[in-house]
Amino acid sequence: MDTTSNTVANSGKDMADAAANKIQSGIWEAKKALDKAGDQLSSKVEDLRTDSKPVIKHMRDQAQSLAEGVRDTGRKFRVAAIRTSDSVASFTKENPVKAILIAAASGAVLMTLCNAIARYRRN
Repeated sequence: MDTTSNTVANSGKDMADAAANKIQSGIWEAKKALDKAGDQLSSKVEDLRTDSKPVIKHMRDQAQSLAEGVRDTGRKFRVAAIRTSDSVASFTKENPVKAILIAAASGAVLMTLCNAIARYRRN
């Protein structure tokens, strides 16, 4: 009977070893799959980084161009405002009566417009 128990014990040990080997093999395969997935993900991230550099540079260049355009337009408006201010001042010095009449007419038109807007809002 001793032989039968040894055979059963050896058989149980063999089954346990086989199960352990299968588990260890599964863990090793899972690790390999995770390593491969990590490498692929890293590669995709690097590809994305490489592909996005020209797009980011293009966007930055467009933003700089837009900012330069806004600054240039601001300068043009400033110059136009200075010229207009200078011409209004010189016109007023040369034609004070006309300047007063123009200012009064402009004020009257503005008041008429404000009153019309106020009446429209009330109704």
